[in-house]
Amino acid sequence: MARQNILLLLLQCGSVYITQFLYLKMFIFLLVNSVLIQIISGDVLLTPTNQQQSTLSLLLPDTSGIDGQLTANYNIDNFFSLWLVFHNDDIKVSDQPFTIFAPINSATKDTNSYLRNSEHVKNLLLSHIVLGTQIDVEKQNTTEENYETLSGRTIHITKKNQKLYANDALIINQKIQLPAGVIIIIDNYVLGKANLNNTQHPENIPVNLLTTISGTNGINSSALIQQTKNTNNTKFIDNIYQVLSFFKEGVRVFQHFLSKSNVSKVLKDGQEYTVLVPCDSAFQRWHPIDWGFYPFSVPEFTEDVIRNHFIIGNIRQNSIKGEEEVKTLGGRILKFSLKPTLNVNGVTIAKGDTAVKGGNLMFINEVLFVSESIVSRLHQQHKDKETPPLLAFPWFGAQFLSHAFLALEGDKRFTQMTRFLNLADLAQHVSGTGYTFFVPIDTAFEALGLNNMPDNYLSTGDGLKLLLNHFVKKRLYKRDFINNTTLTTLGGDSIRVIEENGNITLNEAHVVEGEVFVYNLGTMYFIDKLLFPLPNTLQEVIPTSSTTITTMITSTRKQSTETIPEELDVEVGTSTDLLLEESTDDGQSNTYQVPFILSNKLNISNPIK
Repeated sequence: MARQNILLLLLQCGSVYITQFLYLKMFIFLLVNSVLIQIISGDVLLTPTNQQQSTLSLLLPDTSGIDGQLTANYNIDNFFSLWLVFHNDDIKVSDQPFTIFAPINSATKDTNSYLRNSEHVKNLLLSHIVLGTQIDVEKQNTTEENYETLSGRTIHITKKNQKLYANDALIINQKIQLPAGVIIIIDNYVLGKANLNNTQHPENIPVNLLTTISGTNGINSSALIQQTKNTNNTKFIDNIYQVLSFFKEGVRVFQHFLSKSNVSKVLKDGQEYTVLVPCDSAFQRWHPIDWGFYPFSVPEFTEDVIRNHFIIGNIRQNSIKGEEEVKTLGGRILKFSLKPTLNVNGVTIAKGDTAVKGGNLMFINEVLFVSESIVSRLHQQHKDKETPPLLAFPWFGAQFLSHAFLALEGDKRFTQMTRFLNLADLAQHVSGTGYTFFVPIDTAFEALGLNNMPDNYLSTGDGLKLLLNHFVKKRLYKRDFINNTTLTTLGGDSIRVIEENGNITLNEAHVVEGEVFVYNLGTMYFIDKLLFPLPNTLQEVIPTSSTTITTMITSTRKQSTETIPEELDVEVGTSTDLLLEESTDDGQSNTYQVPFILSNKLNISNPIK
């Protein structure tokens, strides 16, 4: 009954689809046959091998925008669950744009033998990742385009009979847009059957991978036990991974954060521990519906929360007789109570212990030590972690540039920069996210006479390069400005950094206001001069008249940025997928005032603080 209560809690904690229900039926079947009971109690060690651990850092894309709900909705969660194979590697997260080719769940049916080798699994995943570009297969003009993956293999994008293929895999969904990259869904793996059948040098991999790729065809329990007996002893954390992997749904978020934490570094060999495991809905409660601040996007906060769910000692529920206080690994106090039912700090605990080698697990329906006031304070301290609404305009493919433009347009100090940005074709050069924008105030343009020039003056040629020289393809914080270093701009020129007692000078320009966060997309710094002198080609045509050409910025926007295609329809979910609608106000002219209407509707008249 105790284990059935745990299952019921997990069913309540997450969205359980038909296939996951089949997994749970399989789980109960194993319980009835005492197989899983033996595994959980420690008679069979569920441990991944420690052989052939890589000593080199592995560069992977920033997949923070990919959550379990998104992968489940698109039927690609099996592929992304394989990423747990990297949890013991030294990982470095890249800030470059990326493309991931994600096979649908049914593609795993022919990969069982290949995935018994953990190095094969890593190679398989890396062979589906292209780093450095967001591939737009919709715009493919040639019969074949080639892209090198992180494994060194090449993906050939071809068109046959009006259908697109990645190697021999059919492209089903051409683009799922993420903050830093795109996912392209395919119907099979890109390696081909010849490579997938290569099973030389077999090596056991974590059981969670084997159970994941089993699909709904069932798990061979005899083979599973034989598999686990061949593995080596590992630490307590690895034992937790293996036990939680059998639940399939309900505890994925905790697993994910645990894999990224440093909790294992504070655990002592030979010491037993009790872990309070929050279910997925406990974390989902703090996730913004469409866009906003997610507290667990702050790594140091998440690390502290995870540690405060670990208790020294193997505590069993039947040993709790009344109100008892214990201390967590993070130093916080937990109070167990039996009134009205078993709870910890007022949070209900599911009946039943889940024993693991070296301790015990209990399941709870709330995340401990997280409250509205704590999240509010955290939000104020980490504005750079806030996810943005997805904007269809001014430039759909350039979310950082679009949000930066809207923020600057509402500030009277930047009328010159916004009017030049409005007509410059920057979107293709500043696509995606992860930029730093050095923004000159109006007096910087006026000092060079640029306030006398028309709006399209910097839209092409040397003028466009001048604008690009104010962007750097990296998100820079104040701590990143080191004295006597240089930064390379999107225009290809170098900026010399001088930092003295917190004051920052870039070439001859002084930073007058810094670390202006554009959500989690990038950062702006306001400067008092242009970073580079005007090219001779521009100086020759600047009029000497002090008469300023007056234009209405919103009336000069190009038609391509005014209209939202009718077929553009993005489903609202847990990811940042809010698509804002164009104004329906009936004006007296063709003037568009969308940015201001956006501000009224979404309360972002001053979104950047």
